[in-house]
Amino acid sequence: MKKIMISFLIGILLVGVTACGNTKDEKDIAANFKNSVLMGDSITEGFAINEILPLENVIAGAGATAGFTYDDIDTLVEKKPDNVFIMLGSCDILMPVDDPKELFRDDLTKLINSIKEELPDCKIYLQSITPVTQETIKQEPRYEGIDEYNELIKELADKLSVDYVDIGTIVKENTHLFAEDGVHFKKEFYNIWLKELSKSL
Repeated sequence: MKKIMISFLIGILLVGVTACGNTKDEKDIAANFKNSVLMGDSITEGFAINEILPLENVIAGAGATAGFTYDDIDTLVEKKPDNVFIMLGSCDILMPVDDPKELFRDDLTKLINSIKEELPDCKIYLQSITPVTQETIKQEPRYEGIDEYNELIKELADKLSVDYVDIGTIVKENTHLFAEDGVHFKKEFYNIWLKELSKSL
């Protein structure tokens, strides 16, 4: 009985050490973004809501489009980041205009050029729009255009000489981490996402 108790206690200790180690790794990765800002819509806002990154490192909110985010340039400039990671398009694709894709292209170009002008030493990363579930596409067919929009983002990144980061791959590897709406993500996904972004730093 004594041996069983000792084994049990050692097991608990090992689990605790592993858990602490993972937490430390996550904090170490987050520390790399001390001088970075993530801009986007409610998907990006999850970094702050889930306390993965401090609020001051995130400029994002529900319904944000490339056009609306342009209004946040002054806030970004005040922070003087070394890096800015932008993920926009999930809301732009749903804009009730004749040509939402062209509007997105124009607004995103304007946003990037403004950041370059105001923060010439800041490195800009354009992230792909994250996929949604098939069930979500059935409910909102406009999401079928995500791949097309991502091609546009990739082209703009090349044209404007900024980095492109594909987030779609890690989403497809972790589909169990979608939130119930099939658009947003559970807290665990944000640590995976941040680790992926850290490879670019």
